[in-house]
Amino acid sequence: MKKILVAPTSFQSRAEMERFLESCEKDFEKGFARTLNELNEHQDTRVITLSGPTCSGKTTAARKIVLELERLGKQVHVISLDDFYYDNTLLRLRSEKKGYAEVDYDSPDTIDLEALEKFEDRLFGDGEAECPIFDFVSGKRVGYKKIPCDESSVFIFEGIQALYPEVTTILAAHEYRSVYISPESAISLGDEIFEPNELRLLRRLVRDSIFRNTPPELTFSLWKGVRKNEDKNILPYAELCEMRIDSSFSYELSVLRPYLFGLLGNIDPESEYKNMANDILRRIEAAPSIPSEYISSDSLYKEFV
Repeated sequence: MKKILVAPTSFQSRAEMERFLESCEKDFEKGFARTLNELNEHQDTRVITLSGPTCSGKTTAARKIVLELERLGKQVHVISLDDFYYDNTLLRLRSEKKGYAEVDYDSPDTIDLEALEKFEDRLFGDGEAECPIFDFVSGKRVGYKKIPCDESSVFIFEGIQALYPEVTTILAAHEYRSVYISPESAISLGDEIFEPNELRLLRRLVRDSIFRNTPPELTFSLWKGVRKNEDKNILPYAELCEMRIDSSFSYELSVLRPYLFGLLGNIDPESEYKNMANDILRRIEAAPSIPSEYISSDSLYKEFV
């Protein structure tokens, strides 16, 4: 049965708000600790995949796993599968053929599988390999970084692509453990229920505005394609992952609220996304605003705000 978290519609004091935030963080950390404990039971593992759909918290989760493995004396390297993207020139042509206005980064054919396979072969065969560096600003590879490999090395392959069969077939050359992170609990706010996929859209609207200077209209326009790819290439394989982390937070509607009112309230009245924006604002209005600076600096949620 799907879990539903209850979001408050008011706070009597700042102290009550802070206790609520602390409680939410502790609930998440308890779930995350179970994953760390399971990884600790397989200390001979050399390869870990960390996957999940967009705006799930993969980057911060990777950092937390790194800290735990380093505590155990491992030399940990996080390999972002984004670094194996083809250059934007090619990706743009492929996106245009699909009818997308912008580059589609979410499909399996965006990854240079030959380069990934060569990287893994050299990593474990030669004890060192060059990993490409992809720059999103210029939209191309801007260089390479040397990644060493010895008996204490553990490699975390992080990205939504870590679930793609085309990628896992390559990584399966070495036994690996798979971790999946995503908001899996819905959130109840008054009479409204926000499903996990809706939560990720709200996160992405805010994150892309803050960190990528992306207007909400563009995020809305891409979302249908993002979800289509997830349903085809991610969610069918999520059940195959050995470990799952629920990254829903009861407080998140309150933290996102002030950002969303600033972003969506300014959409052009003639925009095709105006009704969608207004519906989000209507449904989230009951959430009491929580300033993002109240969130702990090491919280996974800082990834979005």
